[in-house]
Parts: sequence; C-alpha cells; structure tokens
Amino acid sequence: MKLRFLGHIKIDPSATEEEIAELLPAEQTRFAELVEQGLINTFYLSHTRDEHWSLCIADSDDELKTALESLPLYKYMKIEYTQLVDDANQA
Repeated sequence: MKLRFLGHIKIDPSATEEEIAELLPAEQTRFAELVEQGLINTFYLSHTRDEHWSLCIADSDDELKTALESLPLYKYMKIEYTQLVDDANQA
C-alpha cells in the first residue's frame, strides 16, 4: 500500500544565488522525473521561491528519503516530511 507524506523543503539561506543557479536546470529535470513517477503528487512553491510544500506518495519513508536525496539541490535543503493518515487506515 502506498503511503502519503506532506513534505516541506526550505533552501538554506547561506546558499549563494550562483550555487542555486548552477544546479537549477538539473534540479528541475529531476523534480519533473519524480512528478512523472508519481512520487511527488501536488506541490506548491512560495512566492520567495525558497520554500516548497508537496504531497508525496511512496511505499515507505525510506523510498521518499532516497528520492529526495537524489535532488541536485539536496545539500542546500532542510527537509521535513510527515506521514499522513488515510481515511481507510483510521480504524
């Protein structure tokens, strides 16, 4: 059974614009792959573009962690995610 997670990613403010700009094309490509794979389902980017919230779907928290670690900007990210309870599992 797939699990749902709410993720919050914030870019470290110490990352320079140059560092971010250099990795951004690869980040966008990898992010799109995770969306296509269904791991990232819905996402929202803050107006400042340094924070991101997403609904993620994975088989386990390890699968989600591995996927997020594959993002090129991972080393500049502070990541928090919480497993959500599905209605069918609340019994």
